[in-house]
Amino acid sequence: MSTDTTPHPRKGNSASLVLLLIVAAGGIYVGMRWHSTFERWLVPSAASQPAQSHDDTPRDKKQLWTCGMHPQVMQDHPGDCPICHMKLTPMLTAGESPSQGNTTMVAIDPTVVQNMGIRTAEVTEGPLSQTVRVSAMVNEAESDHRDVNLRVSGWIQTLYANTDGIEVKKGDPLFDLYSPDLRLAIEELISAHRAVNTEGGAALGDTGTSLVAAAESRLLALGLTSEQISELGGTEHAPNTVTIVSPINGHITDKAEVYTGSAVMMGQRVFRIAERTTMWIEGRVPEGEIARVRIGQKTSVKIDAFPGRTFAGEVIFIHPHFDEATRTALVRTALTNHDHALHQGMFATIDIDVGDGESVVLVPREAIIDTGESQVVFVSMGKGRFEPRKVVMGRGSTHGLVQVLSGLKSGEQVVASGQFLLDSESRLREAIAKFLDQKPSVASEPASPPVVPPAVTKTIAVSPAKVDAIVAAYLPLAESLGAVQKDTTPLKFDALVGAIHSLHSEVTDPDGKILIKTAASAAEAMNGQTLDQQRELFKKLSAAMVALVDTMPPSISVAESLYVVNCPMAKADWLQRTKDVANPYYAEEMKECGSVVRPVNGPKGAR
Repeated sequence: MSTDTTPHPRKGNSASLVLLLIVAAGGIYVGMRWHSTFERWLVPSAASQPAQSHDDTPRDKKQLWTCGMHPQVMQDHPGDCPICHMKLTPMLTAGESPSQGNTTMVAIDPTVVQNMGIRTAEVTEGPLSQTVRVSAMVNEAESDHRDVNLRVSGWIQTLYANTDGIEVKKGDPLFDLYSPDLRLAIEELISAHRAVNTEGGAALGDTGTSLVAAAESRLLALGLTSEQISELGGTEHAPNTVTIVSPINGHITDKAEVYTGSAVMMGQRVFRIAERTTMWIEGRVPEGEIARVRIGQKTSVKIDAFPGRTFAGEVIFIHPHFDEATRTALVRTALTNHDHALHQGMFATIDIDVGDGESVVLVPREAIIDTGESQVVFVSMGKGRFEPRKVVMGRGSTHGLVQVLSGLKSGEQVVASGQFLLDSESRLREAIAKFLDQKPSVASEPASPPVVPPAVTKTIAVSPAKVDAIVAAYLPLAESLGAVQKDTTPLKFDALVGAIHSLHSEVTDPDGKILIKTAASAAEAMNGQTLDQQRELFKKLSAAMVALVDTMPPSISVAESLYVVNCPMAKADWLQRTKDVANPYYAEEMKECGSVVRPVNGPKGAR
C-alpha cells in the first residue's frame, strides 16, 4: 500500500487566496484615476498596433508616471506632482506609441462613444442669420398729428372736448366760438347770397357770383368747413356762435388751458389731435452696431403689454445724429394700429434682421473650443476616430450657429457635445509624443508657453503712490476671484479703471502710455461680463499688471509683499500679497494650483 506524499492545498487556504486577490484588484481599481480609465478606452493597446518592421531591436520599455490634473507633468519614476503635489499615476510605457501618424488623433471604441455622451453635428452652408436687439418705446406718429389753431379772436361759449385724451371723430364738435369778426364775415356771405337771389340779382351777373365766392373764401380762410359755409349761406342772420369741429379721427393729445368762457386769441393753438392708425416704435442702437442697420431691413417687434405676440415691420428711419451722452442713434419702425391696441409710451423690444444673405459655412457654437488665442473643433473621421482641427471663427448667428472662415467644409461631421473629453485626451497624446521624442527625466513645465507680460526693458519714473493705488485696487479683485464664490455676482472694476486712468496723465514715455492703455482696456473689458468670463479675461489684465509694476515699480512697502504667481493650467500669471497660492482662474477646482515665480522687485525667475 503506497502513500501519496504530494502536498495538496487546503480548501480554506484556496478561498483565502481568492479573496485576497479580489481585494487587491479592487484596491488597484479604486486607486486608478480618470486618466487610467480613459487610457483603456482611448489609447489603442500594444497588441492592436501594427508591427514595427523598420526597427528589429526592441526598445527598453520603461514605465512613465503622470499627474491626472496636470498631464504635461511626466517622469520615469513615481512621486508627487511638482505643481499640485498629488501622487503621480502610471501611464504608457516608453515603448508604446500613443497613436500612429497623427499624435493628436483620438480613437474611441464605438461602443463607448454613446456612453461618453459624444454627439456630432453636420457642417452646413447657408445665410448667417444675425439680429440687433434694442429696447424701444411706442410713440404716436408725428405725421398723424393735427393742430386746431384759431384764425380769429373770440370767446369759447361751450367747450365739448373738455378732457385731455378724449376720443373724437372727424366732424365732431370741439367748441362753440363767439367771434365778432367771424360773425361779420358770415353776414357778408348772407348779404352776397341775398343780392344774387333778389329780383335784380340777375343784373349783377358775374359780379354777384364773385361776391359770393369771395365771402366763401374768407370763411374758409377763417377755419370753417365747406359744409358749414353752405349751411350758413342760406340763413337769414348770422348765428351768435360758430361750432369748430374736429378735422380728423383721433384723440386729444394736447389741450390748452381753455375752458367754457375762456377768451382765445387769433393764432392760438387750442388742441392737438393725434390719429393712432399708425404707431412708431423707436429704439436706440449702440454706436458699434449702427453700421449694420439699413433702411428697409425687416424687424420683429415685441410689446411688453402683449406677451407671446410678435409684430412684423421694417426700418423706416435712422436718425442722422448720435446722442452724445448714450452714444446711440434713434432707429424707427412703423406698425399699423387699426384696433388702437398700441398706446403711446408702451415698452417694446426691436429685433432688426441685419443678415446679408450671403451663404457661409456654419457649425453649432458649442462645437468650437475657444481658448482665446485659437479655436479648435473635433472632426469625426468615422469608426470612433476624431481629429482635432484648428479653425478660424467668424460672426455668430442668433440661432446658435457660428460662421467658420477656414478649416471646415460643408458635409463634415463635428463633435458638438463631449468634445472637452476629447480635447483633454488629444493634449495628453501630444504631450506624450513630445516626451517620448525628447526623453526628459522630469517635465514639469507647461506644454505650451504661458501668457506672460512683455519683457521689461526699462524703468519709467512715476509717482509710486499712484502705482500703489492701482495695486491696491487690483489685489482685492484677485483675492475675490481666488476665493470660493458664495454667489455668481460679477465683480466691479470701476475703481481699478479709475486708478489706471489717474496714472495716465503723469506718464509721458510712449511705451509707458501704451502699457497703461493696455491695462485700462483689459480692466474696462471686465465690466458687464459674467463671473466665468471675468476669470478668463483676468489673464490679460494680470499680464498687463505684471508688466506695469515691473516697468513702473510701486513703493517699497508694497513691493516687499507682492509676488508674481504662475498657473501652468491657465498658462497665466497674477499678483498676490502672500506666497500661499490662491488661484483666481480655478478657485473652485484647484485653488492651490500654481507656484510663486518671484517677488515683484526680486530677480526674474525663469519660467
